Amino acid sequence: MKDKIIQELNSSNKRSRLFGLEKIYKSIEIGEEQFKKTEEVNNHVHTIYSFSPYSPSMAAYLAWKAGLQAVGIMDHDSVSGCKEIMEACKIIGIASTVGFELRVNFSGTIVEGRKLNNPDSKNTGYIAIHGIPE
Repeated sequence: MKDKIIQELNSSNKRSRLFGLEKIYKSIEIGEEQFKKTEEVNNHVHTIYSFSPYSPSMAAYLAWKAGLQAVGIMDHDSVSGCKEIMEACKIIGIASTVGFELRVNFSGTIVEGRKLNNPDSKNTGYIAIHGIPE
């Protein structure tokens, strides 16, 4: 039963994902299972809005299960998952941060022809924008 609900966290429907997370949280709150908390955070997580197979709700669930204090979304060129991860983290009681990575072409600049922070291509760099207000 619980495995089916966990799979629902990757549903194509955002409301279903959040509802599933709420059901999981309530079952754990009653004492079915507890996740050990750590002092760790991960503020650079990708979701289905980038290249990860996980929805924002699933990413929040996995962060919570791993004992993280906070999880932050950093999809490439997209802020589509930001609201969902904030809602999901609110449900499970962990902190969230939101941002995105922007690919920038540096052709025609003084760094043209160099590999910057993208080892696969010259002239392209990733710029991280983090801390988007609600």
